[in-house]
Amino acid sequence: MITRKVLFPLLILLCIAFTVFLFQPGYIDNDSKNQLEQIRSGHFDDWHPPAMSWVWGHFNRIVPGPFGMFLLQVVLFWAGLGIVVNMIASSQTGRSLYLLIGFYPPAFMMLGTVIKDVLMGTVLLFGFSLILYSERRKSIVSFVFGMLFLGYGMLIRHNAIPAVLPLCLYAGFVFTSLNPTMTGRISPVWRGIITGSAFFILVFAVGRAWNNHLTDTKTYPFQQIMLHDLVGISIRTKTYLVPDYLASAEQPSMKDLRRIYQLRSMKNLYWPDFTNIHFKILLDPGQVRDLVSTWGREVVDHPKAYLMHRSDVFTGVLNLKAARTCAPYYYEETTYKPKGFYQNGSVNDYYSNNPITNRLFMLAEPLREGLIYWNWLYVLLPLILFTVSLHFVLGPRTSDIRFPSIALALSASGWLYGLAYFFVATACDFRMVYWNVLTALPACMFLLNSIGRKNSPL
Repeated sequence: MITRKVLFPLLILLCIAFTVFLFQPGYIDNDSKNQLEQIRSGHFDDWHPPAMSWVWGHFNRIVPGPFGMFLLQVVLFWAGLGIVVNMIASSQTGRSLYLLIGFYPPAFMMLGTVIKDVLMGTVLLFGFSLILYSERRKSIVSFVFGMLFLGYGMLIRHNAIPAVLPLCLYAGFVFTSLNPTMTGRISPVWRGIITGSAFFILVFAVGRAWNNHLTDTKTYPFQQIMLHDLVGISIRTKTYLVPDYLASAEQPSMKDLRRIYQLRSMKNLYWPDFTNIHFKILLDPGQVRDLVSTWGREVVDHPKAYLMHRSDVFTGVLNLKAARTCAPYYYEETTYKPKGFYQNGSVNDYYSNNPITNRLFMLAEPLREGLIYWNWLYVLLPLILFTVSLHFVLGPRTSDIRFPSIALALSASGWLYGLAYFFVATACDFRMVYWNVLTALPACMFLLNSIGRKNSPL
């Protein structure tokens, strides 16, 4: 006979099994395909996160292809959400109902794709849930593993740093509560901030050293942002500002720049489908240093053009002017079938053989026109949640502020992550705001469940 204690874990396992049934063996895009090729060659560059490739390589030895990483991110998503739900709801019915939020289409439909944005989101969700679990259970072991996952999540995307900072700061408060012997003249608030900042610096430094150790070839991925900026500034000032050594073969003209420049993607700058005129990725350290110097000089000399370019790019990423969002999930436009790379010998099968999966994508297709797939919503919503959470935390202590404090950390993480795209965005894909989705959902749950709870310290 199944006891009540195992009903909820069993439900989580069923959600994992159902997700695997729908999306196995996992879809990969061109970026992930490139990582898989690096794994098979044993040679890593840092254009894509080598820490992700390293872990994927261990799974690939057991089950070749995307399935290992696909299973990992599915397990982390449902386990992390399950821990959060278990904190919020006390009854089995309440937990079951809250767990259904995991099927919210913008969160669920991307789970089948093995890509750094989704993996980062699931890793951070699980890591932060372990921090919350350690706070409730007073478990230093759970806390240590939670910090390891937060540190690993920071390595999976180059712009993950602002997302991890608020989570580490909250972890600092948790750690001080786990160690009540930490006393002194410093107030509890400053003690938590200092401890959290120390954790953030530690995981950043260790992670950076590990990434450098794994990297065989440095590709300086930030150069794509600088090239995009220089082309945008050139077009707005009508002055050619791109260094000559960036040309792949024939030197692009101003007319060529206008053809290959896109606000919502930098793809055509390197890999256009309609012309052979494009730019190359720099591997020479001297040229990279000169590019950085050129970019800095032109940004300072043309601040208005730079800000106009970044504003237009940010608007494009947020999907403020477009009717359809970019790649809300991976699918085939005309047949509604999911798109991915199923490695089967020398044949790449782009379609699922599961009729239920294909039916699911067909039903989800009309949703991409709706509010739930507007990128800007998931940058605005964390800001709103952050403001409300901050009001609860700093307002009169008439209710429990622990849940609002958790919502504050999550919403700050999502908001800072989304805001950073103003400076670093290179594409408009919905995957860019996936972490924003995963922070907004539990933050909403924590805020809603904080109403009427008795007061308790942070």
